[in-house]
Amino acid sequence: MGRRAIVLLVALVLAGLAAWAVWNFLQNVAEDERAGQEQVTVFRAGGNGIAEGTEGAIVLSNLGGAEAQVVASTDELEDVPADAIQTEEELRQVLTGSLAAGPISGNAVLTRSQWTSISVEVVPLAEQIASGNQAITISTSNIQGVNGFVEAGDRINMIITLDIEFDLIPIDDIPTLPDPDVPTDPDAPAEEEAVTITYTRYVLQGLNVLATGRDVREEEDDDQTGEIDADTGTDTGTGDGTATPTDGTAGQEGEDPGNSTVFTLEVTPDQAERIVYAFENGSIWLTLVPEDFVEIESDGVTIDNLFGGDLIDAIFPEG
Repeated sequence: MGRRAIVLLVALVLAGLAAWAVWNFLQNVAEDERAGQEQVTVFRAGGNGIAEGTEGAIVLSNLGGAEAQVVASTDELEDVPADAIQTEEELRQVLTGSLAAGPISGNAVLTRSQWTSISVEVVPLAEQIASGNQAITISTSNIQGVNGFVEAGDRINMIITLDIEFDLIPIDDIPTLPDPDVPTDPDAPAEEEAVTITYTRYVLQGLNVLATGRDVREEEDDDQTGEIDADTGTDTGTGDGTATPTDGTAGQEGEDPGNSTVFTLEVTPDQAERIVYAFENGSIWLTLVPEDFVEIESDGVTIDNLFGGDLIDAIFPEG
């Protein structure tokens, strides 16, 4: 074979290799383009979007309904976020027991990272009571109960007003007011008459409030437990000492936490008896005290010292 024939053969082989390389490159480009145009199913927020804190259970309850907050659609694969929710089964798995971590704008593609769940360890109220103490619940009107400003963890004082027999009053030498309309006959036999005095005094001070309504006092060393999202690897806790429940009931906006003037107090057995007696026999008012409150000594108030002096001497001066 002559030299020219060999050169021609080599040229043909190289040309064939070059043509194959070009063809292979174009095939890869075409496949990449077709892959980018692949249509996949995604789920988008409705036109009004989804508010922060919305429960996934609520969203799922109207799935496919006329006012659904989530609708299914198709999109090109290259435009879909990596953690987009692509099947109804996956949608239910992600949203069940979860809340929207932030606001989701209308028509936005739903992703796993948009939903979060919080788990907290619930400590029974009994475990928050010191050994030897008890819990007792009382109720007052709004005015007598500081208008609902008492919160779990505060301390309160209890004042009682009641009518008690004269010989039981813990104040010495309380005289009785004479009735000017009734003439006094020094020779008339003395009549036995039951005398009562209206008396107001602190009955207990510095009582610890365990709960108001159903809002329980938080433990000082209580840390929120955040649940780690398996897909994003991030802690879903907020870190602000609050937690979002996952049972679909507590923490809902507008939920009634109970009467704000229903108080559960931590007391000793002796204090519990005194509280029950006070509520059964008198009128109770509560006062809210600061953290540095120190118990005070009080003789209480009757009509005689209500105005800060001796009422009998002021009304009936001697001489």
